[in-house]
Amino acid sequence: MFKSIGKVHGIFEGKPFIFYLKDKISECGSLLDIGCGKDSPVKCFIERGYSVGLDIFKPSILKSKEAKIHDDYVLASINHLCFKPKSFQTVVLIDVLEHFTKGDGCRVINQMEGLATEKIVIFTPNGFLKQQEYEGNVQQVHLFGWTVRELENLGFSVSGINGMRFFRGEKAMYRINQQWYYWLANLSQELAYHYPMIAFQLLAVKRVPS
Repeated sequence: MFKSIGKVHGIFEGKPFIFYLKDKISECGSLLDIGCGKDSPVKCFIERGYSVGLDIFKPSILKSKEAKIHDDYVLASINHLCFKPKSFQTVVLIDVLEHFTKGDGCRVINQMEGLATEKIVIFTPNGFLKQQEYEGNVQQVHLFGWTVRELENLGFSVSGINGMRFFRGEKAMYRINQQWYYWLANLSQELAYHYPMIAFQLLAVKRVPS
């Protein structure tokens, strides 16, 4: 029975998040990773070209430096991005937008558009997802949750990530710690990708004028 379930799962399971992200940001000549944290998934894309990691939390910058994820680093607030206009082909904001109020989030998006020559990429929960600070970083608290419609109204193309919303909770942890539950969550990814309103997280891409 379990072998049969495994075969079905292998045929229909959705692709992992990193696959979709790579499709959006690989092979770019230059990239700015805003709020890069200590272990940005950008590390998986060695063909991305020159990249800069920016974060306000110094311990995260130091750990990312040690891992050599980016070529250069900037310790600074996201509210004051210190770069010349159109400095990067791609600007990404991964698991960061939800840490701002809606007003501040809109300002950050506007700054991203001013820095990018090709596109901006955002990864964020679908709607509000409660999260408190951890690892001594108060910046980890979630303040706002963006919806598909709100992002589309700003000109983004949105896809659903990490399966259907009800399978996961805070920090994207599965609600039930069982193998069969992981299978169900993964099986829901393909549907969630095409119908982002039911997805746990959102991957949003916007082309910007050069």
